[in-house]
Amino acid sequence: VNPSKAEEQGLSDLTTCHNMDQEVVDNGDHEGFKGGKDVYFELLMGRIRGLLLLMKKGDGDLWGIEDLFEDARAELVSALQSPQHSLFNDLSPAGQMQRLDAALIDFHLTMAKKAEGEEARKKHGNVASMISIRMLVEDEYVIGDAALLALKALIESTMTSSSEEYGDDPSDVRSKLFQYRHKVGEQLSQPLAGKNLVARECRNACLIGDFVMEAF
Repeated sequence: VNPSKAEEQGLSDLTTCHNMDQEVVDNGDHEGFKGGKDVYFELLMGRIRGLLLLMKKGDGDLWGIEDLFEDARAELVSALQSPQHSLFNDLSPAGQMQRLDAALIDFHLTMAKKAEGEEARKKHGNVASMISIRMLVEDEYVIGDAALLALKALIESTMTSSSEEYGDDPSDVRSKLFQYRHKVGEQLSQPLAGKNLVARECRNACLIGDFVMEAF
């Protein structure tokens, strides 16, 4: 199998899926196989993670990821109207918001790296930093992987910020952030230390997202 042809076919299939998406969703509502709000939210999150992976690989935004973010946020806001919503069975509203915010941070960090001009690069970096600060300051508990991503965004912001903006030496701030990230990383690695390779890889695959496992 020619890898380049396989990739070309995969991207073509993805485009076809995107073109048919609205029809599938509409039919799903009518036929009753779309699932509950929690299912659709997880579907959107899976797509977002998968698209981010492709964007980091250099394929660009093949779907319209900002629309997916808007849809996911709308689903979450709608679910918040019902405290007993199934979306919050395993994770609190703040936790689900952190999942979405973490993906949004990842998106802006990715866009900052791809940006050609300094202004656009800094704009995306600033948005990622603001989301990170909100999460770390306002939320009592933070999902470990989301915390690592938020700290990464803040560390990268110190690379382009001045002492006037921080009120302190950015290198000192960066050093402290690295220390925090190291501590969080250590805490996250301990529960997985005793697990076998398959368990660790399954967890990594779940975090990345997989288009193949989407279910309407």
